[in-house]
Amino acid sequence: MVNAKQLTTTKEPAAPVDPLGAAPLHGPPREKHIVVVLGVGPGLGLAIARVFAAQGYATAILSRTKSRLDQFATELDALAHERLRRDGHPATGVLSRAFACDMLQQHTIHQAIADIQAAWPDRLIGTCAYNGSIRKRGEFLRLHMDQLKESIDASVFAFFTFAQLTLSKMIEHNQGGTLLVTGATSSVRGREGFVPFAAASTYIHTHGTEGALRNMCQSLAREFGEKNVHVAHIIVDGLIESKTALEFFKLPTNERFTDGNALVPDQMAKTWLFLAQQHPSTWTAELDLRPAKEKF
Repeated sequence: MVNAKQLTTTKEPAAPVDPLGAAPLHGPPREKHIVVVLGVGPGLGLAIARVFAAQGYATAILSRTKSRLDQFATELDALAHERLRRDGHPATGVLSRAFACDMLQQHTIHQAIADIQAAWPDRLIGTCAYNGSIRKRGEFLRLHMDQLKESIDASVFAFFTFAQLTLSKMIEHNQGGTLLVTGATSSVRGREGFVPFAAASTYIHTHGTEGALRNMCQSLAREFGEKNVHVAHIIVDGLIESKTALEFFKLPTNERFTDGNALVPDQMAKTWLFLAQQHPSTWTAELDLRPAKEKF
């Protein structure tokens, strides 16, 4: 509950309520806005970037393998330009760029954020999606300490660095913004065979403060909400449809999972757009996504 002494009023009319999906992203205006997505592969990461590019926003996509990203960036650039043409605001210049970034090498995160700002000096980082994690699966007695460390590095330390860098940019330009974080069921419930991943979700962080990805998001949401920055954690509770998933379950890779069995990346990505478009009067701090047939 907000402190009564902190409440303020205005005589200005309330902002109009846009139809679902039609509102601008919270933060800088579209022509000045950069969307940053860390952890872009052919599945959910690309789908998240695609849904923002389809709204006409400039997108910076980050992953370890830049050669694959360049192809994605070409697709996203075309999507953004097409949307702006349809809206009657054709733009010149590149609207999607790829940046190499290894979550396990934190200096590459620093370099990527600096390179993004240098690539678009007249734009501001306004929406960021952290989609990075390393899921190590296996029997506990066969796991190595390095596997645990990698999961914690990706889910805790890399996010810490990414959040510090991007949130500081949003505070600096003072136009608001959004930080969206991909989480998993392991943040609330450990599963057999996923000890490193579950540990990364319950890690005791530095200075004795408990927290990992989910708890950090809760703390950040409380701290930065007052500064006009929206932080939200999305719990992905279920199998994400992909060729890799089909291969793992020894299913035909030229088919797809029946609706309700697996999460579809392009359908999931609409949630990221919904969160980034939320008005400051109605912000979501956490939500979970699962296919209809998932047990929970």
